[in-house]
Amino acid sequence: MSVAYAHGAFEELPDNLFEVKWDWDPALVFFVLLLLFYFRALPRFKKQPVKPWQIWMFVTGIALNILALSPPIDPYADRLFWVHMVQHLMITHLGVPLMLFGVPFFVVIRGVPLWFRRYIYFPYLRSWLNRFVSAVFFNPIVALVLFEVNYWFWHVPRFYNLALFNDYYHLLEHACFAITAMLLWRNIIDPAPMKSRLKLPVRILYLGFIMALNVILSAFLTFADEVLYGYEGMPVPEFWQRWGYLHDQRLGGLIMWVPGGLIMLIAMTAVFFVWANKEEKKDQLALEMQMKPV
Repeated sequence: MSVAYAHGAFEELPDNLFEVKWDWDPALVFFVLLLLFYFRALPRFKKQPVKPWQIWMFVTGIALNILALSPPIDPYADRLFWVHMVQHLMITHLGVPLMLFGVPFFVVIRGVPLWFRRYIYFPYLRSWLNRFVSAVFFNPIVALVLFEVNYWFWHVPRFYNLALFNDYYHLLEHACFAITAMLLWRNIIDPAPMKSRLKLPVRILYLGFIMALNVILSAFLTFADEVLYGYEGMPVPEFWQRWGYLHDQRLGGLIMWVPGGLIMLIAMTAVFFVWANKEEKKDQLALEMQMKPV
């Protein structure tokens, strides 16, 4: 692994996207293990803990995370800013939340080796560290702050370039995006046995606030009149040579703005319909109680 330039950033890449050589990302091991432990655990439950659609959601989330960290996306993310933004959206806005629909915390722990549960997981559950993490990092406000601070931090040119040119910072960046996305989306999705402290209508405002903050950053990148990041001097793939570095940055800003905002709007709409459905059931139950003979 090169320390100077992430993924051998100045090597020539073939113009054919599917001829790019594989560059192993350790995060792939984590996602593959999650998938293996998940399917190892399912037969161990007497009653199936998840519905088929949840299993498909989990598998799709894992697949998107693996795809984001694999060729052709990962090598080209080191050459083109817009591909890097696609990669980040795949992890934070699609891969992680889809995984949470499959309630991985509850299922995966049944699939890990017995020694891990006995000597690491259960002692952790009884420890003060678990209580501290639950009280602090699972707090919706803390999760939102961590997600946004992380999001903006890694787009500051100095720190973005650290991740762009250094493998270790690059891996740290991906880990930060995945962890903060998990903390954020668990407050929206309620992956059993975890429950969000946010009421459903508040979750809509929560998502709207995140979308507004992200639009500010996206608009800044879209309308910038200079290249902010260290792509200049790198060989650009042949299919992008006619566009140049500034158009690359502006397209990346648009991708964060439009597809990223659309995903948040879809999430807000889904939460609204879940809320409306629960209110309808509550009203129907109250009406049935009123109509019961005394």
